[in-house]
Amino acid sequence: MARQDQSIEGSQIHNSQVQLAQAGRDAVSFQNSHDNQVIINNALLQLGPSGSPGVNWDWARRFLEKKQLPNIRKRLTDTLGRERVLMSVGLREELSWVGRSPLEPARVLQIEGKAEAPLDPHQLLIETFRRDDIAGKLLILGTPGSGKTTALLSLAEQLVCGALDQPKTVIPVLFELSTWRKDNQSIHDWLIEQLYEQHGGNRKAKVYERWLDEQVLLPLMDGLDELGFERQQKCTQKLKTFAGQYPYLVVCCRTKEFTQAGIKLNTLNGAIRLEPLSDQQIQAFLQHQQSPLWSVIQTNPRLKVLLETTLEGDPGLLRVPLFVALAARTYNPKHPFESKTDLLNQYIERQVSRDMRESDRRNDLEKKNWVYQTLEQEPGRHQTQRTLVWLAQQLQKNNTVELLIEHIQPNWLEKKRERIRYRLTFGLVYGLIVGLLASGLFAGLGLLLFGPVGGLLGASAQIEPVETFKITLSQDVRREILYSLRNWLIGGFVFGLIVGLGVGQMYGLATGLASGLGDGLTVGLMGGLVYGLVRGLKQDLKLRSRPNQGIWNSLQSFLWITALCYPLSVVIHASSIAFPSYIHEGIPYGESASGWVILRDLWQSISYSLLQGICGALLFGLVSVGGRACLQHMCLRWVLQQSGIVPWNLARFLNYCTERRLLQRVGGTYRFLHRELLDHFARMT
Repeated sequence: MARQDQSIEGSQIHNSQVQLAQAGRDAVSFQNSHDNQVIINNALLQLGPSGSPGVNWDWARRFLEKKQLPNIRKRLTDTLGRERVLMSVGLREELSWVGRSPLEPARVLQIEGKAEAPLDPHQLLIETFRRDDIAGKLLILGTPGSGKTTALLSLAEQLVCGALDQPKTVIPVLFELSTWRKDNQSIHDWLIEQLYEQHGGNRKAKVYERWLDEQVLLPLMDGLDELGFERQQKCTQKLKTFAGQYPYLVVCCRTKEFTQAGIKLNTLNGAIRLEPLSDQQIQAFLQHQQSPLWSVIQTNPRLKVLLETTLEGDPGLLRVPLFVALAARTYNPKHPFESKTDLLNQYIERQVSRDMRESDRRNDLEKKNWVYQTLEQEPGRHQTQRTLVWLAQQLQKNNTVELLIEHIQPNWLEKKRERIRYRLTFGLVYGLIVGLLASGLFAGLGLLLFGPVGGLLGASAQIEPVETFKITLSQDVRREILYSLRNWLIGGFVFGLIVGLGVGQMYGLATGLASGLGDGLTVGLMGGLVYGLVRGLKQDLKLRSRPNQGIWNSLQSFLWITALCYPLSVVIHASSIAFPSYIHEGIPYGESASGWVILRDLWQSISYSLLQGICGALLFGLVSVGGRACLQHMCLRWVLQQSGIVPWNLARFLNYCTERRLLQRVGGTYRFLHRELLDHFARMT
């Protein structure tokens, strides 16, 4: 095996001209390796155009520095573990999968081993990616657990490092094809939709549309096989069309699912397949792990069978890097595994067992700050398994692999009684609050009944948190506020005019118009301010640095908007009461005492309006910005906790599962450690 002297903390690598894209390889920064960085920079200069003045390159730099690179490195480290164990994995080039002539010789890349073909065994994957005959269009295939996603992540790390070192070339971005849900949606439109939904941005500035128009976006797509057979076929056709018109694309998929779909991505230029492990590679890895498993395999017929190709044509379980790593970690001679299910069950049992948890705490030389202070506080295996099974099944139903706590929706409730309990809880809580505030604002006790009825009718609505909120007065935000104020004031004027004419039939035209216009302008000013802020602030880059950040940001937005609307609501509401009363009572404005009368009545109106101002501000913030999402989420979480599905402090539980290496966390996003683990939990009952 090639030597690699590494310093993980200092990101210093020597003799590091080796393939970093394979399963089991260490995920470290190689920016300080001069030779590798030169290779990466040359590849980026070859791929990327020069300039593209229409692109917001400052936004692109922030995007890569604050989101892409930290997320990629965190996922790699979580997947490979702190040990960063080396594993030798081969790559075979398969031209027929992209429609190239089978007469062209297939070539083999052998990583950290003797080359079986003339290709350099130490070259980086990015060198294959930028080869003249591939030119940035590559398909990565392999069996489950072979390291496809690790290969894609490592290639993404190389590309992002190069893009930051050589700005204004390309912008590499990871995408999950499992989120492609509209059969008729083009890949071009789906990419734009995903970029805005996942990362924020100013839609009016068309920041991401320009990336595609200028052809600087470099999409790296994983999870084609997660769409299911029919939708995978449709998506593959869309990918073919897109790749035929766009210069760069990397797609990652399982070999069996790609073959069964029967559609070749012949608009890509190259395809590689991650090879099963050889006997020598398995033995070398297990010796490095100081595991006796290799000698056990030679003498145990049941384990030796797991080296043989299955009847379905899949490689043996112990020739797949993921399962070799799990076997080395969990093998127990008293309870030998005989299948993938056995192995995964043993891994889960080991990770959540009391003995293992006690051992981890004793051996933690760094005095880690554990999620639960004591072992007794940690959830038992039954609760852990029940919650993870439910989450895995919901992720599969929603065709996604990423879990955000704030994205848990009411339609995730499976039992009828749970759905009824949620609707009643939210409908009554939300409806009573809205009814009380509305009756206090408009002095109509009948609104108390209207609130719960409206709440019950809207209880099944999706939870839509305000995920980006930060008080700022940038030029874009000011422009959005002025734009919204203009539209809302026009609408408020028309609304007030209509209401005023109706009220004028009872109390006189002048009084009705003054009252109606006052209320209409109040709504217009508050609405313009609120929606201007919200629309302007949504251009911020979405950085999910903590669990459930969308709900916390929704609460923050609700409090800010309520505070901003309160003084405005009080003043305008008081004026709308006082001014009509002067006209209605016929107070002569020309008299000398009328000024004191006006001040007296205005002061009384303001005092009376303090309570109504609170009602108006709270009502507006609750209905329009953030507050509704917070109440929905709290009621849903209460129902889930009462049903025993998830614990109340879900973030702490998920962080505990991350400690147990069942999940991995990047910022506020969670995912199962591996797709195979997700599928395994989803199959449980």
